[in-house]
Amino acid sequence: MKKLLLFLIVLLLGFAAGCGENGKDKDVAGASGKKIIRVGATPDGFPTSYKEDGEMKGFSADIIKAIIKEAGYEIEWVLTDWNGVLANLQSGKIDTASNFAATAERGKDYQFTDPYYSSKAVIATAENNTTLKTIEDTNGKQIASIMGTNFENVLKEHYPDVEYELITYESSDVVYTDVASGKVEGFVFGREQIMAQISKKGLPLRIVAEPFGSQPVAMPFKKTKENDVLISDLNQAAKALKKNGRFSEISMEYFGVDLLEDEE
Repeated sequence: MKKLLLFLIVLLLGFAAGCGENGKDKDVAGASGKKIIRVGATPDGFPTSYKEDGEMKGFSADIIKAIIKEAGYEIEWVLTDWNGVLANLQSGKIDTASNFAATAERGKDYQFTDPYYSSKAVIATAENNTTLKTIEDTNGKQIASIMGTNFENVLKEHYPDVEYELITYESSDVVYTDVASGKVEGFVFGREQIMAQISKKGLPLRIVAEPFGSQPVAMPFKKTKENDVLISDLNQAAKALKKNGRFSEISMEYFGVDLLEDEE
């Protein structure tokens, strides 16, 4: 009987260990017993999310870290290029994503937290470029965009009659160099990213005319009842951080302006 009992105990312990290895239990709680939220991001997406000295930094990264901590959860970063982030979100390898535009089209597949800021689109060009003074001046020009981003759609929506040649890049690494050198005339991207590249990194770029569009940025999740509860917790945490000024501090750190003013 003792041998049988010992066998059953060993069998049950082995089964429990197996459950942890398949990812289910491991994803639910970390060492502290708190639920882990896996966040997809790019390691080179300055200034929204990037890896530096072994740590994830950036405006969106810092905002998301603050929200998740305030809500009582833990964070695990999963880093790939942006196409990998989208694929991992779709397959369930991550729970949510950093700096994700909450579009109506994406709303068919995901539910979102409340937006933590609104991104505006701009056209950037070389500092010494004298041909682009208005958005309409992009007619007939080569305009760069990054694969998987939504800014080119925003440009089409607000300037449907402007005809340009779209040059699609896989990441932002080469785009800034090509725009600054004049290899491509312009680059449609987020106002915040461009502002930081100019002010923080001193890139010889300038913004053409005024920003256009206003795209809410939020944390996406698969549509489940469990995620309904999670989103509610994250929304309450975000409200607390906006009220106590932490969001504004993060915005001022990266951009020198308070992006929360866009909500007023």
